[in-house]
Amino acid sequence: MLVFIIPLKSSRLSSSWERVCQLLERTLKSVCNQTSSNFEVIIVCHEKPELSFSPPKVRYLSVDLPLPGDDYVSKEKDKMCKMLLGMIEADSMNPSHLMFVDADDCVSNRLVEYVDQNIDQNGWFIGKGYEYREDIQQLKYRSKGLHLRTNTSHIIRMDLLKPDLTIPLAEVRRDNFILYHRDTADILERRGTPLKELPFPGMVYITDNGENMWWSQDQLSQAKKGFDLKNKLQLYLKTAYQKMITRPLTPEIQQEFYLY
Repeated sequence: MLVFIIPLKSSRLSSSWERVCQLLERTLKSVCNQTSSNFEVIIVCHEKPELSFSPPKVRYLSVDLPLPGDDYVSKEKDKMCKMLLGMIEADSMNPSHLMFVDADDCVSNRLVEYVDQNIDQNGWFIGKGYEYREDIQQLKYRSKGLHLRTNTSHIIRMDLLKPDLTIPLAEVRRDNFILYHRDTADILERRGTPLKELPFPGMVYITDNGENMWWSQDQLSQAKKGFDLKNKLQLYLKTAYQKMITRPLTPEIQQEFYLY
């Protein structure tokens, strides 16, 4: 069984709690759109979200963590603490594997079936997939390195995470935590239990929806003001590359990832 764990930020930190709930509902519909029913979902939250979609496979784990500040580091720690608490809760369900999903991303409907067929594997990192810019409905295909961009990026066999279940919440930070997505695959490889790359596009990383932790395009545009000529050239080349990797949002992609 695969357990999906979704850490959700507090309503008190949201620009729009209604929008947060809308995005989460789409994520849940995407997660629950699997071709195999051998999965469960845990949402780790300060407050239970207001959703019209409430499938029986979804359970809520309410937490009383201190609210983070406005800085990215404390928000990131809040998310990682919720991930750890979700992992501890999932361990009691005896799953074969875990996957963490950001509360606004979408996933392939083939994930659970693939895990079922490869139950003894250590797990996978999702290098290939899509990046979707919500504000202009622009889809880009990423052929590598997507697991370094988002938390929705690794499927890990539960027993490999047992040593991390006892980490005190106060000590959770990106430089000592296996579930910081940029380090997950490297840490498991150093432990002698490497992950494989998922052989198909596994997720859609959603950006610019108004509730992302990372900067929006507007903020990035402001930061780019005052660039010198060299940086402007690099920006031009990057823009050209972005156009090359843009893909149409086809009905097949919409159906597989529930990207509606």
